[in-house]
Amino acid sequence: MPSRTLTLCAALAITIATAAFGAAEDQILVVEQDYNIIESSKDGPAARDVRQKLYIHKDMVCIDEYGGKEGDKPTESIIVDLKNRKIVNLNHMDKKKVTEDFDVRRKRLEKKKKNADEDLAAQPAGPQRDRVAKLYRALLDDKRRYALAENPGPAKTLAGASCSLVKIVAEDAPEYTPLEAYLHPQIEVPYENADMLYLLQIIGDKLAGFMRKHKETFKHLPMELHLELAAGGRLDTKVITVTNVDRNEFNTNSRGGLGNPFTAPANYEERAVRAPKAETKDRPD
Repeated sequence: MPSRTLTLCAALAITIATAAFGAAEDQILVVEQDYNIIESSKDGPAARDVRQKLYIHKDMVCIDEYGGKEGDKPTESIIVDLKNRKIVNLNHMDKKKVTEDFDVRRKRLEKKKKNADEDLAAQPAGPQRDRVAKLYRALLDDKRRYALAENPGPAKTLAGASCSLVKIVAEDAPEYTPLEAYLHPQIEVPYENADMLYLLQIIGDKLAGFMRKHKETFKHLPMELHLELAAGGRLDTKVITVTNVDRNEFNTNSRGGLGNPFTAPANYEERAVRAPKAETKDRPD
């Protein structure tokens, strides 16, 4: 099924300065972006540099990933049904899908966090434990003290807009900067951004709560994003193009024959959600 790295990272840009998205009920924001990720796990790091296209509506979000040789057709997708609170993972190569409710996903993430916490507690003091602690620090953030940097840095012009830098720092770990984002001055995301990022294993629960507390800041569209993943690893994104289209005029042929981005193909086989496994205590150096 689709890789856990196929996540909504909300690192978006826009080619022209427009009014805040969401004014029209049936508008779709179509975003194309570069998506660079380094996954960290017990098997070591693995890097991927792919192209994503996001379709954003107030009730639905679809993320297409173009990771194969067929450049005009997505290889994997995620559909997030905000209205019915479901996440659908699609693998277009083998025509399989996995559907999961938001509440079930939250329970699975809690189980994963519990496994990671037990794994870390089982590690003896030393370099190995330090490596495991760093691997899990974005996930196991219950005791972390987050704050907004007072002087994060200068603004940056992205796609014709002057975007301010917002930086989240960890007061209890000065060397750790969990998130940096350049935010559009006008465009807003039409959903709860922090909850979305948590459900897609991009940020930890405590960081999601911090972003909800500062929702007036994080409601604006990130044009560029740099963060440490709760799933393990590092994520950097950069937007290429953004267009705003009427839902009734959207050309579904742009997806290589896959049709409506908000509807899973009818002939895909449903697969069960994989339960999180306990992490092995014996990690390679």
